[in-house]
Amino acid sequence: MFNAANETHFSLTLEGVEHDLQVLAFSGREAISQPYRFDLELVSELPDLDLQALLHKPAFLAFDPAGMGIHGLVHRIAQGESGKRLTRYRLTLVPQLAYLAHRTNQRIFQHLSVPQIIAQVLEEHGIQANAYRFQLGPVIYPPREYCVQYDETDLHFIQRLCEEEGIHYHFEHSTRGHALVFGDDQTSFARLGQPTAYLQDNGMTADEPVIKRFAVRVATRTSRVSRRDYDFEQPRLLMEAAHRGEPAANAMPQPDLEDYDYPGRFAARARGKHLSQRALERHRHDYRLAEGNSDQPRLVSGHLLEISDHPRREWNDLWLLTEVLHEGKQPQVLEESVTSHVDTGDGFTQGYRNHFTATPWDIPFRPALNHPKPKVLGSQTAVVTGPAGGENHCD
Repeated sequence: MFNAANETHFSLTLEGVEHDLQVLAFSGREAISQPYRFDLELVSELPDLDLQALLHKPAFLAFDPAGMGIHGLVHRIAQGESGKRLTRYRLTLVPQLAYLAHRTNQRIFQHLSVPQIIAQVLEEHGIQANAYRFQLGPVIYPPREYCVQYDETDLHFIQRLCEEEGIHYHFEHSTRGHALVFGDDQTSFARLGQPTAYLQDNGMTADEPVIKRFAVRVATRTSRVSRRDYDFEQPRLLMEAAHRGEPAANAMPQPDLEDYDYPGRFAARARGKHLSQRALERHRHDYRLAEGNSDQPRLVSGHLLEISDHPRREWNDLWLLTEVLHEGKQPQVLEESVTSHVDTGDGFTQGYRNHFTATPWDIPFRPALNHPKPKVLGSQTAVVTGPAGGENHCD
């Protein structure tokens, strides 16, 4: 893939800024329902770049000459050592969504659905409607009568709401920007171009990008979910919902592993059934998990990868990329010290590579519950109000 040792393949574009920065190395991680982060090491002939002027600038990191890459904002920039000709700089790219981690709030939202709440918070941060979209299925998300953001960042709040509803998000990149895509089924994940062939790593460089390692594991997961609740207005009504997973073909009998929760946080049976199904999908979405290594720069989380030429035929299928770790090095930009600080000890000194995890394309992805609802510690004081001349609203 990287044939000419003296050619550069990675480049950085900063919107509205002329510069001579060259990419020496980069590493980055991106995953579904998580903000990505890319750390770049750069060199420039200028020893006095205005760091403050570059902070928050939109930028595009190209992985290859064809223009595949990651768009983000300069979240951090630092100047390093200066040599005879070149000065080193370190820069971090993140999505605009990551900035929501720097604002903490306490407030309520009334009679709004989760998508409406998310849209309101995003637009408060300048993420306008053309920079995000909801590709949701036929499920109707009911308005929440009373939803509280309590002592949590705006990012934590959005992550929590998405996890509670089983909504995931990923990013789409171009040289002009990045778009935030929310979805709740597999149709929101786009397919990546042509299939990528599997070719076991033999130390040689293939003519085209390939998958060099691909392994699959299966693991024990919860087999059924049960939810119960209580309606004080209809105490005799049995508020219960359950969902059981379908056993795989030719599988051994599975143990009965139940996730039971009370109260189930629903006031209608249909809502309870929906929540129990989403909970089971969350438990089982990575029951079958693949991981691999490749030098294919087109791999981006939240997209469908098609594999070809694997000796195990059923693996030649579509896989949903749930996480991708990227790494690139081009020491040729260091004309004065080509091998300085580029060898990690594993023999990788030049080019591009990645490590990825993936799940079968037809298994619904649900984000894990990694952002719990904050707890109020101890009693709280408050002023009870009501209409003038009337009784206070004590309930």
